[in-house]
Amino acid sequence: MAETKKKGFGDLISLTSEAFNASTAEKEQREEEQIPKMLSNRQSVYRVPLSMIKPDRFQARFLLPFELREAFFRQEIDWEETVRKWMALAEQDRLIRREIEELIALGDSLHDTGQIKPITGQVINEDGHEVFKMLTGERRFWATAFQAVRSGQKDEPYVLAIIDNQPSLEKQIAENMAYKALTPVGKARAAARIVLESNGILPNETLDEYSYFRQVLNVRLSDETKDMLLKTLQLERTYYGRLMKFFELPQDLLEICDRAEMPERVLREIMQYDAKYWPAAVRYYAEHDGRTYQDVHAYLERISGREKTRKVRLPADPATKSARSLKRVFLNLEDLPQEDKLGSIADALISEVAPEDARRMVGQMEQLTEAMKVRISNLK
Repeated sequence: MAETKKKGFGDLISLTSEAFNASTAEKEQREEEQIPKMLSNRQSVYRVPLSMIKPDRFQARFLLPFELREAFFRQEIDWEETVRKWMALAEQDRLIRREIEELIALGDSLHDTGQIKPITGQVINEDGHEVFKMLTGERRFWATAFQAVRSGQKDEPYVLAIIDNQPSLEKQIAENMAYKALTPVGKARAAARIVLESNGILPNETLDEYSYFRQVLNVRLSDETKDMLLKTLQLERTYYGRLMKFFELPQDLLEICDRAEMPERVLREIMQYDAKYWPAAVRYYAEHDGRTYQDVHAYLERISGREKTRKVRLPADPATKSARSLKRVFLNLEDLPQEDKLGSIADALISEVAPEDARRMVGQMEQLTEAMKVRISNLK
């Protein structure tokens, strides 16, 4: 790919303004002829070469593989060399290969139909050079890079960008979730960064991602931060604590969990076992699509030596079988969308039930609670 000289952001204005004005002049003329007139505060759009762009290393959704992040973000390798190394990794890793296939498809679409949605960010000065620090749009950045490398493009590629004069973490997280829901690991990163920045702990380029996010384990939640977590991620205090436990995993395993889109229930199950079994269990889940919580549980029981031959059991009566459904309700309680989760269960249980029957149910549930406590104490 041809060598290009470094450009300042001022050069980009002259490079893009003529093309931008030409493309909108005819549209503006048509709009002036319409009644009533529509007014809009249009933001300037710039063509920014990839070499000027610096993605946010500490955002919730990771794209760049763990093996390449340090070298790229420390500018030891450029975007072109990164893409080539990335494709080499994909030859041996199906999860990385799946991610690249999505980026290639996006890159082909951007090439064929054009980039409709600009990336956003701010221009900053680093070591005397102007850099476009990207807030949103990392997938478009890497998709453009893959398309350029695969097509053998000679000139340095660029992406369309707008300046965001009021950047915020909330905007970035909303953009991450607009593409698709964050994985449990991605949601843990988003929550950790909200808490850290609320306490004045900003990303530091001297720290890697793992070291930065793990600082959240030493930070207490304020009421304001709890409100922000609820507003931005619909995250309650109890659920937040469970997500933060994931940072006990080493970063390379966290990335596999993230890239495999491992469900939270599977992650929690793995972490209930001794840490020496975590690597094998994480890789077992990631090896093939379609593996379930039950598969991982059985695998962990087997490798930990806790697997026991089950005794033959007589068929349970209908009432006992129904109790298993109730068990699933309570184990998955946190997944309910309602804020008053127990209240919604209570409403479902007593709806269309006579008052005397409802009181009888409460008495039986109190007895059931005592019976469960006895059995739990016998397990110790």
